[in-house]
Amino acid sequence: MPYFPSPTPGPSVSIYYIDESPHSSTPTHTCLLIPGITCDLSDWSWQVPFLLSKGFRVITPDPRGQGRSSAPPTAVDEGIYTPENLSSDLSALLAHLDITSNVIVIGHSLGTCTSVHLAATNPDLVVGLVLLDPLHSMSSATCDELFSDPATTMQNLMVNFAAKGLVPVPPLGPEWDWHTTWIQRRGMAMDPSSIGAMTYACWTNKNGLGRKEVAMELSKGAKAKRLTLGCNEYWVGTDREMGVETVTVEGVGHWFHHVKAQETNKILEGWLEREGFC
Repeated sequence: MPYFPSPTPGPSVSIYYIDESPHSSTPTHTCLLIPGITCDLSDWSWQVPFLLSKGFRVITPDPRGQGRSSAPPTAVDEGIYTPENLSSDLSALLAHLDITSNVIVIGHSLGTCTSVHLAATNPDLVVGLVLLDPLHSMSSATCDELFSDPATTMQNLMVNFAAKGLVPVPPLGPEWDWHTTWIQRRGMAMDPSSIGAMTYACWTNKNGLGRKEVAMELSKGAKAKRLTLGCNEYWVGTDREMGVETVTVEGVGHWFHHVKAQETNKILEGWLEREGFC
């Protein structure tokens, strides 16, 4: 199994990943797919075959604390599960795989915080940045009001997400019952201390990349061409303010790239072709 021992300072962490390439061509670009909190690399099962068919090399990692990667226990404010550390893990993984240019980063949910950091701090590596439901729409004032107490952060976060139409997922019909169970059971399998530390790092921390102003400032360092997709207008609003091309895929909730995979992939295909990536 492909595990990468991350050189990021702190507890020893091994990152599980899958590295795939198309059989019929030599890729010129690599797609790095970063899942959201409580999720893992299988979240991209609806996009990987499509991206391979377009000629991309595709790297799907389990970020630290998720899936098969290491999950060292932590206090919420210890700083082990920050987007900065997750970004460091993945940039080191790319270097280990001798990938030094032409990377397109695609992130979902909390994975978008890591994606933004990776693109902004590696501007010569990352040429494309695609965010799905980026979670940097809340102002610092709102974060201070809702998330100053780590004991209530998760509860307040879920209430806010529900108010903004992110969760719960709308009824999708019995053929999608398995999907709801699958999402829930992966969350149940994750160490609660890791979940608490990730939410603290992104919203309670004054410099957290879940804060609108922080994300907008850091984004100035990115050279990458950008596209943002969201389940409704609220979740693409911050990126639209920055002049990013935005598209909504509505009516099916946060995992629209699963439930409406064909529509999502068609949007990705059009953007990738327009930007000359395939």
